[in-house]
Amino acid sequence: MGSSPPASDDDRYEDDLWKQRTHARILVSDAEAGSIIGRGGSAVTALQSTSGAHVQVSRRGQLLPGTDCRVLLVSGLFHQVMDAAEIILQKILYQGAQVIDERATVVLVVPDACCGALIGKGGTNIKSLAEASNAGIVISRHDKYYGLHDRLVTITGNLDNQLQAVFLILSELLEDDRYSLIYAGALFLGCEDYGPDEHVERYHSRPNTPIRSPDNNDDARESLTIAIADEHIGAVIGCGGRKIRKIIQFTGAWIRTSAKGEFIAGTTDREVVISGTRETINTAEGMIMRVVTAARSRSNGGGERPPLKTDTTPQQQEQSTTSDMQ
Repeated sequence: MGSSPPASDDDRYEDDLWKQRTHARILVSDAEAGSIIGRGGSAVTALQSTSGAHVQVSRRGQLLPGTDCRVLLVSGLFHQVMDAAEIILQKILYQGAQVIDERATVVLVVPDACCGALIGKGGTNIKSLAEASNAGIVISRHDKYYGLHDRLVTITGNLDNQLQAVFLILSELLEDDRYSLIYAGALFLGCEDYGPDEHVERYHSRPNTPIRSPDNNDDARESLTIAIADEHIGAVIGCGGRKIRKIIQFTGAWIRTSAKGEFIAGTTDREVVISGTRETINTAEGMIMRVVTAARSRSNGGGERPPLKTDTTPQQQEQSTTSDMQ
C-alpha cells in the first residue's frame, strides 16, 4: 500500500516517490472544464506554470464514452501531478471563498487491468486506502467499461481527504507497470493542448498524402503512416525490439518501421506504418507518440510536450479518428 505523503514541501523533493513520472485522468463537467481552462486558456496555462504538470482537457462534446463528462489528463512528476490535482479540486469544490459542495465527488479514470491490484483480495486494499484517507472510495463494476476498457474510481469527502485518497491511489498505481503503458495508449490526440513537438509528425498532413491509406490485408482494415525523427526511432523500437513488441502485443496492431537510413523523401524522418482496426491504430499511435515525447524530454532535460497538432481538411477530419477519446 502507498505510504503517507511527506510532512513538508521540502521533504517531498527528497523522496524518490515524488520524482517518478505519473498521470491522473479526472472526469469533469463542462462547467468545471471551463473553470479549469479559463478565458483563452489563461487558467490552464497558469495551472501548468504553478504546478509544473502538463494538463490536457478533452474538447467540448468529446466525452468519455459511457459518461456525460469530459476528461482532464494531468501528467508529470508525482509532486507536479499532486500540486495540479490540489488546484483542480479546489476549483471543483470552491468558487472563490465560497464552498460549492463540501462533499463533492472526484472521479478518476483507471484502466480495468490495474483495478484488481487496487482493490486487493476480497477488497482489502481498497478498504485500507479508504480508511487511511478517511474518504469514500468506490470502483465501478468490472463488467461495465468506460472509454478504452476503463473503470471509474469515485472519491467522496472533503478536500484534504480527497487529496489523500488520490495520493494513495496514484502511489498504488505507480507500482503497476501496466498503468504507464496503458496511459500511453490513452493519450488525448487532438484535444485542447499547448505547444508543438517537431519530433513527431502525422505523415498524412503532407500535401497529396491520404490521411489513411487502404491496406490489402483483410485483417488490417486500415493503415496510418506517421513520421518520426530519426534520433528518436530507437526509443520506439527499444533494445532488441522489445519496446515495439510490447506495443504490438498490447494493441494488436501491426507496426512496421522503415530501415535504418531509409528516410521519407526530403526529410531525415523515419516512416512508421501502423495497420489494424481503427481502435488498435489509435491506441498504438498514442503509445508511440508518448514514447517519442518522453525521449525528447529526456534528451532536452525539459518538460513533457505534446505531439504536433496538424491541420487537416474537413474531409480528413471526418475520416480521422486520432482525436477520438478511447
